[in-house]
Amino acid sequence: MTTADQAPAAPVTAVASTAAAAPATAAASVTAVASDVPAVIAEPGGKVVEVVDGPGGPEVRLGRRDADGPHLRAPLRGLLTASTGRPWRIKPAEPGTVHLRDASIVATASAGALSAYLELAFTPDGLLTLTTTWRNDSEREVTDVAAGLLLPLPADDAHVTMPGVLYNGNPSSDPARKVPRIERGFVCEEHRLPIPAVNAAWEDRYVSVFAHPEPVRDRDGRVTYGSLGLVRSPGLTVAATTGVIMFDGEPDVCYVSKAEVADRPVGYRDLAPGETITTRHTLDWGPVEPRGLGFTKLVHTDLYQSEGARPLPADEIVRLKTIAMDSRWDGDGYLAYEGVRHGRPRSYLYGWTGQCMKLARCDAMLGRFERAGRAADFYVEGSATPVRGLRHARYLVDEERWEMFRRNDADFVSSRAHGETIADLAALAVQFREAGLDVPPQWQEAVEDAAALFWHTRLPEGVVPLGWTPDGTAVSPMITAAGIACVQAMLGAYRLSDKRMWLMRAEEVLAAYHRLHAATFERPFAHATLDASGEDKEAGMYFFLAAYELYRLTGQEQYAQWAETAADWLLTFVYVWSPEYDSGSTFERRGFKASGWPAVSVQNHHLDVFFPTSELSEFGLTTGRTWYAEQADRILHAMGQGICQEPGDWGFQTPGEQGEGFFQTNWQRTGEANTWNPSWVIALPLYHALRMRRVPS
Repeated sequence: MTTADQAPAAPVTAVASTAAAAPATAAASVTAVASDVPAVIAEPGGKVVEVVDGPGGPEVRLGRRDADGPHLRAPLRGLLTASTGRPWRIKPAEPGTVHLRDASIVATASAGALSAYLELAFTPDGLLTLTTTWRNDSEREVTDVAAGLLLPLPADDAHVTMPGVLYNGNPSSDPARKVPRIERGFVCEEHRLPIPAVNAAWEDRYVSVFAHPEPVRDRDGRVTYGSLGLVRSPGLTVAATTGVIMFDGEPDVCYVSKAEVADRPVGYRDLAPGETITTRHTLDWGPVEPRGLGFTKLVHTDLYQSEGARPLPADEIVRLKTIAMDSRWDGDGYLAYEGVRHGRPRSYLYGWTGQCMKLARCDAMLGRFERAGRAADFYVEGSATPVRGLRHARYLVDEERWEMFRRNDADFVSSRAHGETIADLAALAVQFREAGLDVPPQWQEAVEDAAALFWHTRLPEGVVPLGWTPDGTAVSPMITAAGIACVQAMLGAYRLSDKRMWLMRAEEVLAAYHRLHAATFERPFAHATLDASGEDKEAGMYFFLAAYELYRLTGQEQYAQWAETAADWLLTFVYVWSPEYDSGSTFERRGFKASGWPAVSVQNHHLDVFFPTSELSEFGLTTGRTWYAEQADRILHAMGQGICQEPGDWGFQTPGEQGEGFFQTNWQRTGEANTWNPSWVIALPLYHALRMRRVPS
C-alpha cells in the first residue's frame, strides 16, 4: 500500500516502570517490566515479545513462558533495512525510540531521507503482526527505494522452508543446475510462493515469517508484489522486503525458466515527498521436533482466506475429460500427445506424462471394461524385455515398436514410471475383480514379476534405484525418492495374490524411505520427475500414497501419521492465495485464481494438475482428519480452470483438453497457460473427479 497523505502515527510517550498500567486487551496483555526493559507484550497462549538493552543496543526478543531463554534475538539496529539506488543492498536503518502504545510495541528508525515506524502487536489467535511504514521525510523524490525487515537466525544451519521453491537448501538438486539455494542468498517475489512465508527451524524450535501480499499496479497495468527470502547479513537472515529480489547472492537476478536466470531489476519504489510504503507481516514461533517438520507449522497456520475458483462441478469435469480421453484412444492404447501437434511421434506412453494405465482405470470406472482390458493386454503382452519384470515404457505406433526412456544418451527404465504403471495395472485388476470379471493371469504375473525386480535390485540403503539399465542393473547409486511408486506396486501384488510376503516387503522398503527422507526431512523427497533434477512435489506424492495404502491395509496409526506429514509437505506446494495479474494477460481477462493449484518443483515454478487429490480427500474422510478432505475439494475445483469447454477455448479444439503449465509468476510467461497437453493432463483430473464425485462437494 502506498499513500501520499497518510503519515505515521505520532510518537507516544516512552515507557518507564509504569508499563503495567497500560490497558490490556483480549489479544495481548502488558507485563510489568524492570527499569532496563523498555517494553514487553504477551498473549494468553504464552508468547512474549520484549525489547531489552542488548550488548549492541536495544534488541527484540521473541520468547515463550514455557521455554528457557528467547527463541530469537533481533537487534533493532539490524531489524529494519533500507537502501536507495541500484543494485539494492542490505543497509541497516538507524534505530530511534521504543515506545509502548496500548498493547503494542512501537519502534522508530531512520535511513537517510526515510523514516520508519514499526508496530508489533498480537492478534487474538496469538500471532504477532509487524506493520512497517516507511516515509520520505525530505522535500525531494527518493528513487529506487528497497526497504524491509531482517530477522537474523541463531543457527547458520537452520532448516528453512520457502514453500514451492526451497526445502532445506534443496540438497538433492543437481549442483550443475541453477535452482534456488541459500548458501549465498535467495529472495523471490511473494507471488512465487504458494504460502507466502519463510519457516526456519533449529534445535527444537521454529519461527515463521508470513507476508500479507498487496499488489502494486503501475500505470501500464503491470503488477508487482513484495518479496521474501534469505540473505547473509552476515549470518543466515530472513528478509521480507518491498519487492526486490536476489539469486545466489546477486541482487536483481531472477529465476526465469528451468535452470535459467536473467537480470531483472524489480521491486524498486519511488517515493514523493511525504509519500509512504506500508507493509504487514506476521510472525509465529514455538517448539517443533524434529526441526525438519517446521513446514507443518506453515501449512496449519490459517492466515489466508482466498476463495478458490469453482468453474465446473465434478460431473462436468468428468464429461469434458472423457471426451478428451476418447479422442486419444487409438485401438490398443491412448496416444500420449494430441496427434502430431507437438511434433512428437504418435505413441503410447506408460507412467509419468503418458498415463496409459491410469486412463485404462478411468475407462473401467466408467464401466468400459472392454477397452480398459484391451489397453492392459496390449501393454502386458508387448512391453516385456529379456529381463524378467523389466518393461519398456513407450510404444511407437507408426513404427510398431517398443522403446525405453533415455538418460545420458542411454536406454533406461525409470523406477518412478515403471512403478507407477505396475501399481495402476494392479489396481485395474482389482477393479475387474470387484466388478465380477475375470482377471487375466498374465496381469498378476506381470505385477509380481515387476515387484520381485523392485525388491531384488534395491540399493544398499534399502530403497529402489532411480532406474535400471536394459540388463536390469541400477542405473545410479544415488539415493532418491523416485522409486517409492514401486512400493505401491508391491502392495498391488499383495492385494492380487494375498501373499503376506509382499505386504512385509512393502513395509520394509517404505520404512527405508521414511528413514532417509521423511523422519527428519534433512533430505526431502526428490528426483521423481524425469525432466527435472531436484526436490519435487511428485516425489512426495508416492510416499503419501504408499503410506495411506499401508494404513488402509494394516490399520496401523503410524502409517496414517506418515501419510499426514507427507500430505502437509505436499500442501506446501498448494496455493492458499491468488495473485493478481498484469492487465491484458489471459489470467487477468479470465479471472484465473491460483488458490488451490499445486506448484511443481523447486526447479519448475509453475502450476499443474499432478496431485493425489482424491486420495487426499479419502485420507481425510477415512481417518477423521476432515481438514484434508476440505483441501482436496478446493484443489479439485480449482483445477477445473483452463479446461477447454468448446472448440477454440484456451487454445484447444477438443473439449476436455487442458494445458500442462499455468504460469502464475514471472517464470516463463506470467499470466498465461501453455497448450502442451500430454495425456496425463487428461488422466489425473478425470481419475480424481470420477472418484470424488461419489462424495457430495
